[in-house]
Amino acid sequence: MQSHLVASIFVLITLSCAACTPAAHRPPQPLATSLQELAPHADGDHFVYVWSQALGSGSVRAGIQVEHLTSLENGEFDVTLSEDGVVIGHTRFRDDGQALLLLSEGLGRSLRLSYDPPLPQLQTPVYAGEFRSAATASVLTVAEGKQLDTLAVTQLVEATAAPPVRSRLGDYAHGVQVRTVRTLQFADGPVELSSTAVLVPGIGEIRSEGAATGAAPLVRELACATIGGRAVGDCQTLRQRVEELEHAGSTDVQ
Repeated sequence: MQSHLVASIFVLITLSCAACTPAAHRPPQPLATSLQELAPHADGDHFVYVWSQALGSGSVRAGIQVEHLTSLENGEFDVTLSEDGVVIGHTRFRDDGQALLLLSEGLGRSLRLSYDPPLPQLQTPVYAGEFRSAATASVLTVAEGKQLDTLAVTQLVEATAAPPVRSRLGDYAHGVQVRTVRTLQFADGPVELSSTAVLVPGIGEIRSEGAATGAAPLVRELACATIGGRAVGDCQTLRQRVEELEHAGSTDVQ
């Protein structure tokens, strides 16, 4: 009788554990599975942002930034950044099918940083969590490509599910928030470049905040775009929005 009871208890425990095992070992679900979907980068893609920056005097600077993408060879593409109609920099990436890699970026208007090895910005599939990387950056002049210095660089990228976003383009409940911290080891001390961006599948960056050591954060929000030949948003009131931000003295770009 006792052995029968022990056997019955063992069977119940085994069945119970078998039922709970799949849930306990369920693999994590990715936040995104396509680099092109989460961060569109087709040739000719065009993104227009309204930006603002709070100054120490309590006033606010605001303006318009445009990113235009040009496809190159071997999965590479160039992002031309202009501000109020003036080109202020270029950033070059490579999509190798597994990761979106940062090859080089502008440092002000006269210098460029070239990374070896390239720094991964996103990896597919995108899971919640963080990854770290390191590289050597060559500091080059934009005009002549002359190398001035080399720097040690470390980077942290953290991806999480973004909270729901409400913007003039619409409401988005399934974005991905990506926080990136890149540290450049200059001889005079480290300089930290940080950004937190919300990426929406099919649209890309819809809102972000970026800062560099010693500078006030810059906030920007997507106003309109052309993505894969598809128009998104309306840029008819861009200048009005900029004036409203400057007059209101607020960095709320919604």
